[in-house]
Amino acid sequence: MMKKLIIALALAAVLISGCGGGESEPISVDVQEIEERVSITITDSIGVEIGDSNYVFASIDALAHGPDGNIYLLDRGAACVRVYSPGGEFIRRISRQGNGPGEITAAFGMAVLGDGRISICAPMQGGIHNFLPDGEWEGLSAEFTNNPPMNMVGADSNAYIALKLTVDVVDGELISEFLIGRYEEDNEPSVLYYETEFQFDPTDLTAILNQSLFSHEFFADRSGNVYLSQYSTVDYIVNVFDRDGNQILQIEKDVAKVEKSPEEIQEEKTWMETWLRSIGAQGVVIEYNPEPYRWTITDIGCDGLGRIWVRRGTELAPVFDVYDAQGNSLFVAEVEGIGDDAQFWDFVIDEYGIMAFSVNPDYYSKIWLMDISEENSEWEQM
Repeated sequence: MMKKLIIALALAAVLISGCGGGESEPISVDVQEIEERVSITITDSIGVEIGDSNYVFASIDALAHGPDGNIYLLDRGAACVRVYSPGGEFIRRISRQGNGPGEITAAFGMAVLGDGRISICAPMQGGIHNFLPDGEWEGLSAEFTNNPPMNMVGADSNAYIALKLTVDVVDGELISEFLIGRYEEDNEPSVLYYETEFQFDPTDLTAILNQSLFSHEFFADRSGNVYLSQYSTVDYIVNVFDRDGNQILQIEKDVAKVEKSPEEIQEEKTWMETWLRSIGAQGVVIEYNPEPYRWTITDIGCDGLGRIWVRRGTELAPVFDVYDAQGNSLFVAEVEGIGDDAQFWDFVIDEYGIMAFSVNPDYYSKIWLMDISEENSEWEQM
């Protein structure tokens, strides 16, 4: 079937204390969407329930490849970043529990920058802590004790992409300012990709989250391009910006709304409320009411061949629409053998392959590794 694809996208103080882009016009093309599916195979995993402490995770809160191909995992519960080789061999820990130089107690994010340094967001220890790849602490690159950047994603050079929520009193009312921007070792973003404001109602946690922390999915590649999609139950749209904030690509597709099962809704509600309590959310009534329909998009990435991977939120199994750099549909890929067990999986897709972890693991935390580094002849024919 022919689809039109238009080519051209804490909690403040842990919940208390428009659109950006250039003027370039996106390109538009009509392409044929390909529905035939190919398989992705899990090749390995990292993490054990009991055993070597270097492979036992308290929690996985962020995951990334570095420009060296190594795997960097933020273990918030253990107050450190764990580093592994591409094959899963433990290399080192970065940081540790404490309040001394380079130590952290509660990290709210991690990004591996394009220059290889590691940034850890730790407001209780003063802001963004930067480390060299060998683990040496460089110091603070941005200082703050509240309103931290969250959902950090490493970009090119010394930059990362993150969202930020602040709350101010305006004419006697609490007003939230929310943005997604590019940060270059500063408290203020150098580029804005999205910006809005809304009234802050501490009795409506669901609305706060849906307009801020859980409003967008985004990813950045090592050239500085940013891929951004607003969570929606009806719109399937991916906007791509260059490092200066100019929109260069938009992929849009018609999708049908898919209703969640009662079991999905209850599991999501339980997980969300438990997670918010675990991070010490304050100043709001912790009651979350999930959207009754599934989001159309839940993960975005870009591999080493410049192909854009978009995970379908309408399917619980890991299914990806894959497009070329111009937005033309190439193929649909599914991680085989997983099925609905991947409901809470979070994916990282870049030039070094595919990784995933569950934000709500059944037994213990682990990383699944999938290889896309070699060209698949079956994919190339599509």
